[in-house]
Amino acid sequence: MKGLIKFGFVLVVFLGMATVFSSCYKKKDTIAVVTVVDADNNPIAGAEVKLFWANDTLPEESVRENLEQTATSDGSGKASFNYNELYKSGQGGVFVLDVYVNGVVEGIIKIEQEVKSEATIVVD
Repeated sequence: MKGLIKFGFVLVVFLGMATVFSSCYKKKDTIAVVTVVDADNNPIAGAEVKLFWANDTLPEESVRENLEQTATSDGSGKASFNYNELYKSGQGGVFVLDVYVNGVVEGIIKIEQEVKSEATIVVD
């Protein structure tokens, strides 16, 4: 009888641990933040910031279209972009995008899955 109780206890603990560990993974946000500043490092509000895939080597047009996003910088010079829909859980990969500020290419940003990627662009 003691062996059966011990086995039951071990089984319950094992099933509990399996349930906890299998449901622990939560997908994190994939966010890009571009901060636009002037030569004196002062934030520029109201700048139009566009992230753009300039290379035509992506196999799917729909992926390229999802990468291209535009936002306006806020009072702290930050423009945020959400790429949660582009990445799926478990998928790896990196995208390097051109950063346009007010229609001019000013730099690049590397966007990684489930990471807050940040770049600072200095505009003269």
